[in-house]
Amino acid sequence: MRSEFKLLFGFVLVLVLGLYWFLMVAQDAFSGTYNRIELNSNDNRKLYIKSHNWGVTGDNQLTVIETDSEREYKADSTKQIIFKGLEPFLYSVANDTLFLVLRKKSTIPNRFNSTWTIIQKEVDNRTMEKLRRDPELKRI
Repeated sequence: MRSEFKLLFGFVLVLVLGLYWFLMVAQDAFSGTYNRIELNSNDNRKLYIKSHNWGVTGDNQLTVIETDSEREYKADSTKQIIFKGLEPFLYSVANDTLFLVLRKKSTIPNRFNSTWTIIQKEVDNRTMEKLRRDPELKRI
């Protein structure tokens, strides 16, 4: 009887630890990952392109352009340029101008606090595929 109790206790302990491990992994998968690209103008003013991916397969994405350097962020449509979804865009920087090539433009809010000039160019799928091969354009 005593060995059966030890066996049952060991099984329950392994089950509880396994469940704890699974919940920790699942929590990490749903909280997501943050990425940040720092852009510098000629006079060293900074602009950041940040993305947050989440979901079990990372298939949800929110990308913002802002001046705040913090890696993690909460989207604020009153002062950030926001792009929702996995839709990619290409970019390049010249002096204090950020050129974006994308499929759908985003609104630049009035409270976007930057002296950078943001130029958005909408293109169709075929053009986007051709431009992806352009070494002057970087991919987000």
